[in-house]
Amino acid sequence: MRNGWVAAGLLLVVVASSSVASAALPPGGTFIDDDGNPFEGSIEAIAAEGITKGCNPPVNNKFCPDDNVTRGEMALFLVRAMGYTDNGGGNLFIDDDGTFYEDAADKLGTAKVTLGCNPPANDKFCGNNNVTRGQMAAFLVRAMGYTDNGGGNLFIDDDGHFFENDIDKLATAGVTKGCGPALYCPNNFVTRGQMAAFLTRALGLTPIVPPPSTTTTTTTTKPTTTTTAAVTTTMPPPSTTTTTTGPTTYVVAMGEYFFAPMNIVISVGDKIRWRNDGIEPHTSTSGIQPIASGTWDSPLLWPGESYTRTFDSVGSFSYFCILHSGQTGNVTVNP
Repeated sequence: MRNGWVAAGLLLVVVASSSVASAALPPGGTFIDDDGNPFEGSIEAIAAEGITKGCNPPVNNKFCPDDNVTRGEMALFLVRAMGYTDNGGGNLFIDDDGTFYEDAADKLGTAKVTLGCNPPANDKFCGNNNVTRGQMAAFLVRAMGYTDNGGGNLFIDDDGHFFENDIDKLATAGVTKGCGPALYCPNNFVTRGQMAAFLTRALGLTPIVPPPSTTTTTTTTKPTTTTTAAVTTTMPPPSTTTTTTGPTTYVVAMGEYFFAPMNIVISVGDKIRWRNDGIEPHTSTSGIQPIASGTWDSPLLWPGESYTRTFDSVGSFSYFCILHSGQTGNVTVNP
């Protein structure tokens, strides 16, 4: 039991209320800036539970899914999610007086979900700092009471990390799948969309996908009057001008675990924009998996991010995602 929660009974109530909320959602859902976002279902799920109210008060018709989560926002999310009410008398931290998150920070501190941000004193909360994936693991593990680390060492990029044990516990609980095969990316910041997904899994909520938004376009044609007169027209000689088009930008979608199209043929000077339409991070890295050739290597592309490259030479170029085995593609460049 955590703060009056009985896990099995609570999850039944949560799932039932989420189903009711799904039927009541308008086209496009609660927020106007997350349509088609890979985390939209999770965003709607936590909105239905009152865990989030939006990011642009007082209107609150936006969620800002790509913004990083701050410690202050994290406090509000968790206090609403867990139902904490005891603030320990207030004023636990010296750097949050009068902030929108002060009461939530005090409640989170009283529940021992946070210990502060400046050990060993820990009299500051640092509410404006962005939350890393490692810190997020610690918050959720303390809040949910996870104890099983699955034997430890579940990821290869957090060995010796301060939050390694919390990360293993979070993964064992099924709240995170990492950021790639055997990777957790503990120092990356958490976006609001990603946090919605973490909370949805931790609380056992059902993602709610709203009906698609509808757009109505009305075209008004102004009536015209045409007067036709007899005219003699001399046709000009055939044009000898040749129209040429400039370089073309082609889009290759990235997802779990594919490039689409996998094989693409372009011309010298054309560009390719790899766009992550999935829910996990990906890369576009030249070479034959797993060996990079060094011709190009995109940064880690999170959902919604993209990478563009111009091809200036003829050839056939294989590439792959460094995070996902079997995710490969090829670019053929013609003169």
